[in-house]
Amino acid sequence: MSETVKSGIHELIQDLDADLVRFDIDKRGHISVELKGQDAEFAINFLTNEYGTSVPLENVKEGDILRGSLVDVGKVGYGLYADIGVVSKVRVDALIPLHRIRNQFQSNRPLRALAQSLMLVENLPVEVSIIDIDRNIHKIEAEFAQSTLDRIKEWSQDNHERLLVFGANQNMIEDALKKSSHLDDIYKIHELGKFEFALVCKRSTRASGIIAAIGPKLRGVPMHIFIPKEIGENFDGPP
Repeated sequence: MSETVKSGIHELIQDLDADLVRFDIDKRGHISVELKGQDAEFAINFLTNEYGTSVPLENVKEGDILRGSLVDVGKVGYGLYADIGVVSKVRVDALIPLHRIRNQFQSNRPLRALAQSLMLVENLPVEVSIIDIDRNIHKIEAEFAQSTLDRIKEWSQDNHERLLVFGANQNMIEDALKKSSHLDDIYKIHELGKFEFALVCKRSTRASGIIAAIGPKLRGVPMHIFIPKEIGENFDGPP
């Protein structure tokens, strides 16, 4: 994904007097850049609007709604962590405790079962509401924001299967669909994040068939299948 992001940045600033002199991206996809040129400051602001920016812990308040993505899914049983770009002396992920997840989805099922049923997977873009902050121990507690609950409910009640593709841009996805002759099988492509998309299949199309066709053309790109019928069979859905 590194070259995809770097290429995208070059495209965004190509008409500006700004040169990309340093580009770094960590394993979570956090970008660090240095620009030089007369338009460097404008370019930085432009890129910030496109990609977002980190937030100092001292600026985070209870009640804030912050965008992020799920990380380290399945590594602990007491909740889910969301990388919301908060930094202090160390990076601070927001913990969504299991009891809050159970309350929001009205279920007492184990975390693993909830995550599997609702496709709460690694790198899934989410919005969270900040519930509690302890700056002394660099800890943030949160719950899913209503926008994320609404999205899961909408997907669960819809009769379109979805293919979640994380780590590619829309041009790459459309190119893979065209080369595999499956572009017409997709009803629409929903952007979840800068490099995270939900491909909404037509009612007659199975997401499993799409992943089999485009997977080899997007090697190394994580994909997940969201099937409303299976969600309904295993879970009642959010309130």
